[in-house]
Amino acid sequence: MAFLMVALGAAAGLSAYFLTELESYGLRKLEERLHSESLVLAAMIAGQVSASGTGELSSAQASALAAELAATGPLMASRIRVLDANGQAVADSTGPDGVGVGYAGTPEVTSALQGRYDAGSRIGDGGRVALYVANPIVVDEQIVGVAYTSATTFSVRTLLRDYRERLLAVLAIFALATLVLTEILARWLSAPLRELARAAAAFASGDHSVRVRPRGSSEVQAVADAFNAMADEVQTALAELKEEENRKSRFVSDVSHELRTPLTAIRGAAETLLDGDVPEEDARQFLSTVVRESERLGRLANDLIALQRIEGATGELPISRVDLLATARLAIAGLAPLTDGRGVSVTVEGTAPAVLGDADRLHQVFANLIDNASRMTAEGGTVTVSLSAEDGFAVARVLDEGPGISEADAARVFDRFYRAQPSRDRGTGGAGLGLAIVAAIVRSHAGTITATAREGGGSVFTLKLPALPDEN
Repeated sequence: MAFLMVALGAAAGLSAYFLTELESYGLRKLEERLHSESLVLAAMIAGQVSASGTGELSSAQASALAAELAATGPLMASRIRVLDANGQAVADSTGPDGVGVGYAGTPEVTSALQGRYDAGSRIGDGGRVALYVANPIVVDEQIVGVAYTSATTFSVRTLLRDYRERLLAVLAIFALATLVLTEILARWLSAPLRELARAAAAFASGDHSVRVRPRGSSEVQAVADAFNAMADEVQTALAELKEEENRKSRFVSDVSHELRTPLTAIRGAAETLLDGDVPEEDARQFLSTVVRESERLGRLANDLIALQRIEGATGELPISRVDLLATARLAIAGLAPLTDGRGVSVTVEGTAPAVLGDADRLHQVFANLIDNASRMTAEGGTVTVSLSAEDGFAVARVLDEGPGISEADAARVFDRFYRAQPSRDRGTGGAGLGLAIVAAIVRSHAGTITATAREGGGSVFTLKLPALPDEN
């Protein structure tokens, strides 16, 4: 509605301006015509008076002019009067009724009697504008009369009066058209904003999948793009938060489950000892159970702390150029007492490009993988560490000669507290966190690790890390 009022006001203002200019232009053109007519009339009469030698307009000349003007008056668009030196009409194009009328009191005639050209306009009874032009008739530097012409023309007032019904009809049509166009334009412009408002309301209500199609003006499109980007970020953050909550819930559940068995064993042994009358040999066995299960709890706590440090680290790793062959050999040497005790030999073959990483963490990866492989390999078997380069990655494979690994176990073997029988049960002392720690270390180095079954038996754990270019 405000737009409609502004449009109507602007249209009215422009119309008034143009009509006023048109009226002024018409008056200027009319004055030019009347001026020319009065000049011609004044010159003609001055010639006649000069030729008569009387020095004034005679009654005979006045009568002749009156008859001539009365005869030609109906054919003329202007009214022409000839005034004597006293400002009284001696001839009038409207006929004898105009003769004898005095005009000495009009401003333009007064000026002409003083020897100056003058023109004036006045609003007539009908509302039309009447323009009057007076030119002096000069003979031998004496003013002997005035050539007085006049005509009427339209004015804004008469135009509005004569065309009122048409103007009202045009105004009504214009107002209706403007109202309809304004409504259509407003709906078109506001449609993207309404869509954006509905999407925002739905998003606030919990529908985080809602998105809007950018359309409309560039500003509205920018807002829609910003809304979609915000929605994507919020949805991603909520998904990550939900996953983190699920992970923490699973972690608490797994830790509770892992703690239950050793704590139950410790409590049972302690209660038995507190009852008294326990043979010395049984008492020593119960105490051994307490010590063994306490050690399990200690290892579990250490593994949890290590895993939390790796996954929760926010700072940069103490990275350097790491030689995987040297790291693997150090891990093999460190595990030699364990692998020799199990009757398992460990070999390393091939080479791999250097990688950028934390040497101690990568040593821990090799040590854990080799230790697990030796557990799964029977006495007299061999664990092989194979190094190579593939498509810009340094690749390390740890192969054992154990019973292999199923697809179901391979998919979950890196989960916390997951154990694949028979080597990773509680009887071996593992808490099910070793491979979870390995996976966390590998991820922190932008690498990947997978477990698959070997053809002919056994398992292979494949580690891939981004390779560094050769120093040469």
